Amino acid sequence: MSENTAAPKMRSNLRRHASGGKIHQIRSSVENGGAGLLDSVHHHVDEHSALLHRTFQNADGQPLYKDERPWVAWPMKFGYITWQTLASNPVNILLVFVPLGIVFGAIHANPTVVFVLNFLAIIPLASLLSFATEELSVKLGQTLGGLLNASFGNAVELIVSIVALKNGEIRIVQASMLGSILSNILLVLGCCFLAGGIKHREQSFNSTVASTMSSLMAVSTASLIIPATLYAAMGRNNATDRRTDNILILSHGTAVILLILYGLYLFFQLKTHADLFDEESEPESGEDDGEGDNNEGHILSPWAAGVALVIITVMVAVCAEYLVDSIDSIVQSAHISRTFIGLILLPIVGNAAEHVTAVVVAMKNKMNLAIGVALGSSMQIALLVTPFLVILGWILNEPMSLQFEIFETVVFFLAVLVTNYLISDGKSNYLEGAMLLGMYIIIALAFYVYPDNPGNPVDPLCPLFHTMSFLNSVLHATKFSSPFLSTLVPSIGLAYTIQGFAAVPSIIAQTERFYDLSGSFTYISCTALSLYLPTIRARAAAAAVGGVKPAWPSILSALAGSGGGLNWRQVALSAAVSIWATRLGTYLFSRITSDNGTDSRFDNIRTSPPKFLGAFFAQATWVSLCLMPVLALNALPASVFASLPAAITLTDILGALLYIGGLSFEVTADRQKDKWVQEKKTKKHNEEFLTRGLWSKSRHPNYFGEVTLWTGVATLAAGVMLTNAGQVGMGLAAYGMLGKTAATAMAGVSPAFVALLLFKVSGIPLSEGKYDKRYGDRKDYQEWKKNTPMFFPKL
Repeated sequence: MSENTAAPKMRSNLRRHASGGKIHQIRSSVENGGAGLLDSVHHHVDEHSALLHRTFQNADGQPLYKDERPWVAWPMKFGYITWQTLASNPVNILLVFVPLGIVFGAIHANPTVVFVLNFLAIIPLASLLSFATEELSVKLGQTLGGLLNASFGNAVELIVSIVALKNGEIRIVQASMLGSILSNILLVLGCCFLAGGIKHREQSFNSTVASTMSSLMAVSTASLIIPATLYAAMGRNNATDRRTDNILILSHGTAVILLILYGLYLFFQLKTHADLFDEESEPESGEDDGEGDNNEGHILSPWAAGVALVIITVMVAVCAEYLVDSIDSIVQSAHISRTFIGLILLPIVGNAAEHVTAVVVAMKNKMNLAIGVALGSSMQIALLVTPFLVILGWILNEPMSLQFEIFETVVFFLAVLVTNYLISDGKSNYLEGAMLLGMYIIIALAFYVYPDNPGNPVDPLCPLFHTMSFLNSVLHATKFSSPFLSTLVPSIGLAYTIQGFAAVPSIIAQTERFYDLSGSFTYISCTALSLYLPTIRARAAAAAVGGVKPAWPSILSALAGSGGGLNWRQVALSAAVSIWATRLGTYLFSRITSDNGTDSRFDNIRTSPPKFLGAFFAQATWVSLCLMPVLALNALPASVFASLPAAITLTDILGALLYIGGLSFEVTADRQKDKWVQEKKTKKHNEEFLTRGLWSKSRHPNYFGEVTLWTGVATLAAGVMLTNAGQVGMGLAAYGMLGKTAATAMAGVSPAFVALLLFKVSGIPLSEGKYDKRYGDRKDYQEWKKNTPMFFPKL
């Protein structure tokens, strides 16, 4: 969690620009008649909000949390404040991982699971800690507020580091401090420059403030270089113990000096030279006039904010304890060094919420605020948190020093040097952002192969990134007694991973051009993974014991009916899904490209990073549910198919006919529509809406085709899953009719979910609403709509 040490006003501007302004912008666009994916959603939200508003009022029309009866007002006020606090940042949805992380840590579950759950749990806790600190600092005035921000600005990193220091994990502490600095001055600043530069040709910021911060960063760099070089210089003539003692004496003295310099900087910023930082705190355009701090409406009282700080800090400490305790197992199982965990992974925990905020305000051209977050946080770590940990180690009798390895010190120096060069002119663009991000990725790769003990011989396979060891760790974490779960969990994980990687550049560039194409790639990737996952597990297990790895299964052998590890039904169904996904993805990509890369579905969410990210994760959910029968079929052991009759069954024929018919219907409908659109552009006709071909038989023939082909996929899969062998392979044989019902549901969820989306969410409601708005008053349109079925084609 990283924020500028400056006064609360800057923090309030930061939160308002990152959230409130964006909400106001989206709300205004909808109120002014914007039509798109979220119009109906906002309409229902407004209705429900009005209903809730009436529900939570007393007879006098006052909100219940303002009721005169204490037994009514206090619970309602607690619920109201809690809701407002949780709604302060979208990342707070990750709070569900807090109890999971604590429970799994308490029962000593798989260390990988404990690490991941507590890793995700600390991210929203960092956001809440930031929110509570801001609420309390505003009530205390500028000076005390600035000191409070300095104390809690990096509380998450501090708590994690204290826990690690208490456990003697000196390498974790040092790497975490260095990683927090590097992630802010390279990753965060690079993302800000890149995102802002894509939207704005060139951006400017207060170069005086930036140069002051960068100068202090240079001083902190020297405080690390001097101990490292001194340790190396004393190596030839001094014993190791003597060198360590001398370095600790130097580190303790340097830490005290750095803390004094940081205190002087606060005094410089808040008192004697506050005018230099005024520009940083003021809004940079007139859009926020009249929305000063006094009008923002803070939520928590000082007492409530203080209590929240204590509770959140305790929860962070608990999650950090489990997180740090699981590091040793992660290091052993995944073969990732402690340095990499501390330098790359742990800084993400404390900085994620503010990283997103900094990028959002940079895209809104609030570069002073973004610079304040990135450089101000780095300076806090270098001049406040790191020296404090050195002093704390002195008190705890732990050898925490400022003596980093030579390689780490050089990396830190180069990072600060490059950053100082790029911000010296007070201007930024996307190329400078790309340079910072490129340097951060290079450093991350270097530390991935960097050993914890650089003096020891390096594994010659280290440059291969220990790929197989990491793969074994993932396979072990997703191994369940049920073959279906062992296939389902990693496949769904892959879907969300691909969509997450596709979402980041799309959100930065504010384009939906690759949305549908990424969905097709996700369909194909998850299908291929489920098909080959049993073989991957078998080969990994054989490699772990030095055995003979089984051969990769042959698709041609499977289609020929000679086995080879796969069944022809698995190959046929996987190929069918891949063909459909490739066809639809390329078709939608070409269509959106011809429309200048825009899609009306995204008009109201394109500029909102949380909602845009939600659209990508919704697509991952869609893919996961649609592929359910395919994943279930591919998860069945080879013994199941060996016991099935070799001949083609009735469900095989029916499923194939439904798939071929549905795909043909969808492709024909799309081609007829494309031809009609091209003819309209070339003025071969002046028809306003399509009523030819299949569109004269159904108002949505393409959607009918899509539901039909997924019904065929479900039918073919169900034909195997409902057999006795299929029930045994899925572990459902002992449940009788209940097991067959569960198998039917797994197969049927695919067409059912597609139909639900097309009928109620994104397909038919959007199309019908758009055409009704345009042509609803025309008789020919009313006649066509009356005589043409909405979904099932007329004969």
